[in-house]
Amino acid sequence: MMMLFCYIFFAATIMACNGNRIKIINGDEVYPHSRPYMAYIATVIENKTSCAGSLIRPNWVLTAAHCKTAVNKTKVTLGVHSLKEKETENQMINIIASFQPKEYREQTKRFDIKLLQLSRDAELNSAVDILPLPDNDTDVKADTICQVAGWGQTETRKFSSALREVNVSIFDREQCKKKWRHQYVISDNMICTSVGPDKKDTCKGDSGSPLICEGVFRGINSFGFKPCGTPHTTNVYTRLSESILSWIHSIIDEPSSK
Repeated sequence: MMMLFCYIFFAATIMACNGNRIKIINGDEVYPHSRPYMAYIATVIENKTSCAGSLIRPNWVLTAAHCKTAVNKTKVTLGVHSLKEKETENQMINIIASFQPKEYREQTKRFDIKLLQLSRDAELNSAVDILPLPDNDTDVKADTICQVAGWGQTETRKFSSALREVNVSIFDREQCKKKWRHQYVISDNMICTSVGPDKKDTCKGDSGSPLICEGVFRGINSFGFKPCGTPHTTNVYTRLSESILSWIHSIIDEPSSK
């Protein structure tokens, strides 16, 4: 079971928590099926847990390593907008394997990324499609506006039944290192976003969501501060750096994996 690790940050009761607290706060519902790469990942072990992910090949989904998954206990649903409505676009598929970097450490949040191999190829259409991996590892400049979507909790502290998206701003990595210096080492394999006075943020239920910057897939939602939506805090994503991309391709491009 994942350890929930929090600490009090000054007297304002800002607390740093692991990625299973990621949610969409002060975002907006997207047009149904307009983000066809989004995957809803549900696992039932002791209790039901959920994360988000991205379809990067017809039979591969990319998410966060800290998301709980297990063969025969995890189902990936593609083509989903509403979690309450029965949608003809839905494709629910089991996973047959999962892979995460050997360097991943829950305690340090390093290499917080996981690949889920689906039991069959998804049928690609207008509601289910692939999110291409970037062809380079260009670092996103500070203050760039990016997007992240998910079905996690909103500002009402309730989980959203429909896919929502929020604009977030890239935060300078050197400044991000200072924000987290008492708990985590922010590396070049991470990318940070800031929470401003508008309180736009992510939290519980959105772990593993893709960070899209200027139309390019750049990161995987990993961890942030609690309470989510607290101004002047940051969230951290696993960056699709050269080393991360090399690891992904070493798995999904293997002949035995196709």
